Amino acid sequence: MARHSRDAADRSVPGFGGPNNRAGSADGQSALRLHAVIAVIAFVLCAFVSGIFFSMGTPVLGVIFAVIALACLGVLGWAVRLHRRAAAARDE
Repeated sequence: MARHSRDAADRSVPGFGGPNNRAGSADGQSALRLHAVIAVIAFVLCAFVSGIFFSMGTPVLGVIFAVIALACLGVLGWAVRLHRRAAAARDE
């Protein structure tokens, strides 16, 4: 189990480059927190827009934005999971 956690700390964070782009570094942890915050904001906005489209009677656009909102939840789950695993590996 510990080996699996160390692998998480050695992963690079997508969208973040440089010498300290690993998930276990302080910069990598900061980038993962930023990914999570952006995913939450995107989810809220997409869910709101989806609700507006459903209330206007255009279900196709409502479904499209609902799917995008679900993708945002997936990104949020990925960012939180990698952040926790890398922090746990760093604390070992």
